[in-house]
Amino acid sequence: MNDVNFYGIESYIKGEISVFRIKSQLQRIIVICICVIALLSCGSGEIQNFEGIQIISYPRVDRLDIKIYLVDRNGIPLIWNQSILSPSVGVSTISEADFTTNVQVYSMRDGKKHRKVYDNRLFDVRWGQEPNSLDRLLSAEIPRRFIEDDPERDTHEGIITVEVKTERQGPFTDTIEKTAIYKR
Repeated sequence: MNDVNFYGIESYIKGEISVFRIKSQLQRIIVICICVIALLSCGSGEIQNFEGIQIISYPRVDRLDIKIYLVDRNGIPLIWNQSILSPSVGVSTISEADFTTNVQVYSMRDGKKHRKVYDNRLFDVRWGQEPNSLDRLLSAEIPRRFIEDDPERDTHEGIITVEVKTERQGPFTDTIEKTAIYKR
């Protein structure tokens, strides 16, 4: 009688081990599926949490340099992130060529928007990064030769409005007022 109990316990233990192995294999399959889904979502053509832009203009002798910070809904800049499993702050799968841009530049008179002096795209759009910063941004420029002169303006400053969109996201706009658009 003791032998029967011993064999019953042995088969029960073997059954438990088999169930444990199946659960272990199922867990591995689930982890692999999550990794595959994460990789496929990275190539979706969308930057996660990308819900707006903030622009800054830097006047140069021959151009206006424009920095376009990609921001979330709270205005916090997205950062570069190399993690495959957590692309929550942006992935680097979108090419600069996938961004469509439009910029409007206005001259000023009496402290107000006066005349549109440029309405076209940004030039030389490329990914950029500030020194000692992980902020995700695009750099672009507007050549000064394309900005029309406004003889009625009373300042070298103006207003710049930039619009950025991708095939799946946007358009997002931001405006800077009282920024240098003409040489002094």
